Amino acid sequence: MADLRPSTKLQAGLNIIRTIFVCAILSVASLMFSKDANTLVIEPIERMTAKIKRISQNPLEAAIEDEVNTVAMEKMHNQSAKKDKNKGEMETEVLENVIMKIGALLALGFGEAGTEIITANIKRGSGDIDPMVPGKKTFCIFGFCDIRGFAEVTEVLQEGVMLFVNEIAEIVHNTVFRFAGSANKNIGDAFLLVWKLPKSLDHHFKAANLQPIPHILHQYADMALVGFLKVLAAVNSDSRVLKYRLSPELAQKLPGFAVKMGFGLHVGWAIEGAIGSEFKVDASYLSPNVNMASRLEAATRQFGVPLLISGELHDLLSVQIQLIMREVDCVMVKGSKVPTRLFTCDVSINSIPPLSAEESLAGLSASEAKVELRRQRDYLLKAAVSKQREVWRLFDTDPQLVAMRSSVSLRFVDLHRQAYGAYTKGDWTQAKQLMQDAMDVKWELDGPSRALMGFMEEHGFRAPADWAGFRALTEK
Repeated sequence: MADLRPSTKLQAGLNIIRTIFVCAILSVASLMFSKDANTLVIEPIERMTAKIKRISQNPLEAAIEDEVNTVAMEKMHNQSAKKDKNKGEMETEVLENVIMKIGALLALGFGEAGTEIITANIKRGSGDIDPMVPGKKTFCIFGFCDIRGFAEVTEVLQEGVMLFVNEIAEIVHNTVFRFAGSANKNIGDAFLLVWKLPKSLDHHFKAANLQPIPHILHQYADMALVGFLKVLAAVNSDSRVLKYRLSPELAQKLPGFAVKMGFGLHVGWAIEGAIGSEFKVDASYLSPNVNMASRLEAATRQFGVPLLISGELHDLLSVQIQLIMREVDCVMVKGSKVPTRLFTCDVSINSIPPLSAEESLAGLSASEAKVELRRQRDYLLKAAVSKQREVWRLFDTDPQLVAMRSSVSLRFVDLHRQAYGAYTKGDWTQAKQLMQDAMDVKWELDGPSRALMGFMEEHGFRAPADWAGFRALTEK
C-alpha cells in the first residue's frame, strides 16, 4: 500500500504558502487602494470642507490665502514647467481650486462690508441666498473721489472708456489699500473708499468730546489723508494716466486735457450691511456721514481745490498734520443741523516724481503684486498701531509728498489765515484787504480765496446783521 503522506504534506504546505501569498497580495493591494483613496478622495474632500469652513468664517482671510497660494503655485509652475508638461490636473484639485476662487470672488464682489453677508448665508447651509441680513453700526472714515469731466471723456473714448476708468480705479484702490483703506463702491466715474476703525475706538465716538484722542485714531486719520494725496500724486505722475494727455482724440475735443479728480473725506458712524434684493445685492454703508463725504467732494469744484476734509476729521489728524491744513470756510450743508468747517491741504501737482520701484510694484505679476501690496499694508498698519512709525513723517520723507508741498508759500498761508479770521468775525473790510494781499503772494489762482471774495462781494463786503461765522453751502 503506497504512503501518500509526504505528498499530502507537501500539497498542504504549498496551499498554506499560496494562501499566505494571496493574503499578502490582498493586504498590499488594500493598503495601496486605501492610500490612493485617502490621497485622491478623502484628504481632498477634507481640505475642501476646511476651506469652505474658512470661507464661512472669514471670506477675506480665505481670499488672502488664495492669493498667497496662487503666487506659490506660479513659482512652482515656472520651476517645473518642463517636468509637468504632460501631467494632468486631478478632478479633486480642480474642485479645490474652484472653491477657493469662488471664495475669492465673493470677497472681491462684496468687499470688506460684505463679510457678514457671506458668512451668514454659508452657515445657513441651504441653497438659497438671503440678503436680508441685519446691518451693524460701525465707525469709519469715508472717502469719496470723482473723475472730472467724465461725460466728455466717455463721448471721446467710447469703448475705451472702460479701460480708462479701470486704470484709474486700480491706482485709487491700490493706493488706498496700501494706506489701510478699502474700496467699497464703484459708481462709474466715482469711488467710495472706507477706513474701518477698530472696534476698540467706538467708545471715543459714543462719548461726546472724549479726550485725549487715542494715538491710533490719529494714525488712521493721517493714513486716510495721505492715501488720498498719494492718489492725487499718482494720477499726475503715473504713465498709465499720463498717456491720455497725448491722445489726439482727447486733445481735439478737450484741448489741454489732463485727468483731474476731486476728493472728500469725513468721519462718523454708518450702518454696514446688504442693500438690495435676491436679484442684486450690494454690501455698503448707509449714513448721513457717507453723504457728507460725497458733498465735500462735490464742493471741491466750488472752492477750486482737489481735496476737502471736514472739521470732524481735521480734529482727529495728528498735530503735525493739522499745522499744514488750511481752513477755507464754515458752511451749513443742506440737511445738516450744525455747520461744518472745511479744510484743505495746499499742494501743487507740478513736477511730481514717479513712484519708487517698491511702490509701483514694477516687474511683478498680478498675483505677486497683490501679495506684495498686502505685505506693505500690513507692515504700515502694524508699525502705525505699535507707534514704531508716525504717518505724519511721510510729509518729510516721501518724495511725492515733499514735491507737492515744496511750492507752498508760508507767507500766503499766514495772510490767508488772518483774512479768514477776520471773515469769520464779520470784519469783512479787513478780510477783503488781507485776502487780496494773500492772493498777490500766491503765484497761482487760489480757489478758496476767490470763493470767499465772491460771497463777500455779493453782500457789498458787509457782514449780514445775523452773521454767525458760517454760510449756507450753495451747491450739493
